[in-house]
Amino acid sequence: MIYACTAALLLCSCRTDLPDAATDGPDSLYTAAHIEEIALDQPEEALALLDEAEEKRLLSPFDISDLRCLVYHNGLSHYRTAYTHALKAYNDPEARNHPEKFLSLVTTMAEECHYNGDYAGSVRYCTEGLELAQQTGDRTAEASLHVTWGLNLLEMEQYDEAFRHIDLAVGILDGEARRDPCYRTWDELFYALGMKLNLLWKKDRYDEALAMRPRMEEALHGLELSEDAPDGIADMRRAEMDVCYCCIAYTLGDNAEGDSLCRRVEANPYTSTPDGEYLRIPCLLMAGRYDEALHYIRREKQLLQETTDTVNWDYIGSHLQMELEAWQGKGDWKQASRVQSGMMALTDTLRQRERQEDALELAEIYRSNEKDREIARQEESLRRLHIILALMVPVLALLILYIRNILKAGSIVRRKNEAMVKTIDELMARKDELFGLQEENLRLRGELQHLQAEEGTPEEEPGHPGDGDDTPTVRTLTNGDRALFERMHHEILRNRLYLRADFNKKELMKEFHIPANKFAPLFREFAGCSFTQYIQDCRLDHAVRLMREQPQWTLDAIAKEAGMSNGAFYSQFQKKYGMKPSDYRRGMQITPPIKNIDTQSITH
Repeated sequence: MIYACTAALLLCSCRTDLPDAATDGPDSLYTAAHIEEIALDQPEEALALLDEAEEKRLLSPFDISDLRCLVYHNGLSHYRTAYTHALKAYNDPEARNHPEKFLSLVTTMAEECHYNGDYAGSVRYCTEGLELAQQTGDRTAEASLHVTWGLNLLEMEQYDEAFRHIDLAVGILDGEARRDPCYRTWDELFYALGMKLNLLWKKDRYDEALAMRPRMEEALHGLELSEDAPDGIADMRRAEMDVCYCCIAYTLGDNAEGDSLCRRVEANPYTSTPDGEYLRIPCLLMAGRYDEALHYIRREKQLLQETTDTVNWDYIGSHLQMELEAWQGKGDWKQASRVQSGMMALTDTLRQRERQEDALELAEIYRSNEKDREIARQEESLRRLHIILALMVPVLALLILYIRNILKAGSIVRRKNEAMVKTIDELMARKDELFGLQEENLRLRGELQHLQAEEGTPEEEPGHPGDGDDTPTVRTLTNGDRALFERMHHEILRNRLYLRADFNKKELMKEFHIPANKFAPLFREFAGCSFTQYIQDCRLDHAVRLMREQPQWTLDAIAKEAGMSNGAFYSQFQKKYGMKPSDYRRGMQITPPIKNIDTQSITH
């Protein structure tokens, strides 16, 4: 349930602090200040004004793109569209002529990348934004960027670093709120405290979470008293806080307090709006009101799928997880299994897209630069600064070379795996084709024997000793022995005898009348391996087919179905194909499926 409350706080963050942009337009409706003021509550009207302002050239291209980003980000929560306009503003030549506005833009872009699951991109904008905030002295923006950075680290499960960044933000904002008690500082402080509350909950540090309540009440009270606060913002923040403490109360077994807070959440005006309905979901789940929870989950999923990229960890860990818990609570395991399958599919996609290593490396570069700047300030020496920068050049060059080599090596491995997947698939297709040919060969051989029997032409039974030969010695293998092996091989594959736990060579020798001294040579000569390895190869081939036919199965389930232990499956697959089963499964997604032959349906 922790992700539900995390999402409740994260998705409500709004940027409402763009500096005013003066304009010479004849109507005050077309000023940046007015459009910014109505962006949250009247987004459609704000967009219409921007269209007219662009047509009449009442605002600069930078302001047009920047304000559209603000409207889509705050008023409509269309983060992909907001990022598109933000990028246009970012690349505008005018952008860097307004340091404060540019800092606000970069801060928003860091948030948008986070919401869209691009954590590496978010960290890059956090790095740039922190440098700008320190240059301009904007402590509130600096704190906001620390919060966003902490959220990215939270997604990467770097909890200690996430606490460090959010504590930095809380410390900054607490001082700013006391110095300048306006809406923006109180709201930013409340938001930072909310992030810390969720981190404490995630780490099961309930006493510390409960101890934060007076501090959050103080921040909320300051927000309520702010004359410049937008309508409804206090209700929204109050609902967020009540949701968190409602879920904590239920978690600790205090159902009376949980029920009380749940009723307060439902009575909050904000949770009756389309944008705020989802805040009810965690409380309803904890209270066991699953049907009501599913109602709001469906509405929220539809909204998110229309407005943002749902291929991200937050969507899986929050929205799909809540849906899974609701179906499990109802005891509807079929629906729960459906949701879980969707979560697994999204997880596989995300693992291909995520770039956690890049984000962590960029974060490390920033920390190194931060230390260098601190040394330069302490020494107050331009010469010392130049020396440090000069030393950083080869370090950065080596780091870039190192990253390039890693990426190059990764690319080589991926290409190798893709080629191996194709080779395995071609091999399986050829084996299936060979199986069909053997089937036809056995059929024709049977017809030939039948004709010979009718004509009275005797034929020596393949695989048996000649007349008068009762000595169990190894003889030279003949074409008859090959025919015997092929018939035996076909029978094993057609009936999938290799999957039977009690299958052994004694059973084969009895079934096909094979002398003990000939059994091992038959497999060495015609299978190219021992009987044991032959069975393992058959099981591996079956496992490869299962991975193609049942992509939703886990590798452990594949191994079990193929009659192999997990250890044997992984080691034998690696030994035979030179790659891990997981690498083969990933490679399957970019290669066409092999043409399978169902050996169960083929008869003599």
